[in-house]
Amino acid sequence: MKAYLPFILLALMACNSNNEKYYPEVNNIVESVYASVQISPDESYKVYANKTGIIDQINIDEGDTVQANELLFSIQTVEVENLMQDAELDLSKAQSDLGGEESLLKNLGLELDLAQKQLALDSINFKRQNRLWKQNIGSQLAYENAMLAFERSVIKVKSLQKQYAQTKVTLTNNYKKALNRLDQQSKTLKEYKVQAKSEGKVYQIFKEEGELIHPQEPFGEIGSFSNYKITMEIDEVDIVKLELGDTAIIRLDAYPEREFIARIQKIYPKKDPTTLTFKVEGKFTKPPPKLYNGLAGEANIIVGRRHNVITIPTEYLNSPNTVLTENGEQTIEIGLNNLEFVEVISGIDTSTALIKPENE
Repeated sequence: MKAYLPFILLALMACNSNNEKYYPEVNNIVESVYASVQISPDESYKVYANKTGIIDQINIDEGDTVQANELLFSIQTVEVENLMQDAELDLSKAQSDLGGEESLLKNLGLELDLAQKQLALDSINFKRQNRLWKQNIGSQLAYENAMLAFERSVIKVKSLQKQYAQTKVTLTNNYKKALNRLDQQSKTLKEYKVQAKSEGKVYQIFKEEGELIHPQEPFGEIGSFSNYKITMEIDEVDIVKLELGDTAIIRLDAYPEREFIARIQKIYPKKDPTTLTFKVEGKFTKPPPKLYNGLAGEANIIVGRRHNVITIPTEYLNSPNTVLTENGEQTIEIGLNNLEFVEVISGIDTSTALIKPENE
């Protein structure tokens, strides 16, 4: 009989341990939602080429800070530069034809000036002959020759005026067309030189000098260098608990001993079909001393906080809404909960002895 006594004592101890009693307590409770964290620039954009070609020169390095309109890289432009030179020659010729010292328009102007002077002389001569003819002085032949010379001068001046006007219009149009061609070639040439859209830091360059690039391929990524946002992924069962302005406690792998406070600023309305999570963005109330694009961590977003409420440890739940008491299973109404405690709204009080369910 004595040989069985230690075994009986051990059995009784195990039974008492399995039926350990616990009385609900009044505590404060905080409910939070877990999220994975990724740090990224507050604003960023991919840089794309406007034309297909070979990268001739890259003017930046990863980590550089660039200004708006700063040249990032250029693409080889041999053909475009040749067309540009041709356009410059065409414009120079058009300018010369329109206003040069030996231009056709200037020669026509000189010819018109001489014709107008001749017209003036022929007009004076004709008037004099006409006056003499009316006085029966002079011959009819002299009168008719003077009149014929005057009429020829009038016709010549009108013809030259018309020719001058038409030539001026043609040469002016040619000049404008040459100017437009040069302007177009200049714009085309600029498309082979890619500039920064805005001030920022160069976070990544995907291409090297001598590589072929297409407009559909990103050359690099540029983003803000002083402002960062927190991107969090939330499980679909928790997303409905979140509100704009909620507080998030952030822990970054780069700062393992520190916690940072952030506020939820944006909740994206569509679930990612790949990760089955919702994206949420936040901002630090006081950011860490140094941040880098791509830093990772985790967050607990506080979605509820209650003071002086009845709580029980989560391991005393027999099911999502029942507990075991000395009188058997009891249904309870629960409120806030976290990984450690559950708020009890009704069903039991601080005098109710709870029995810890056996682990299956």
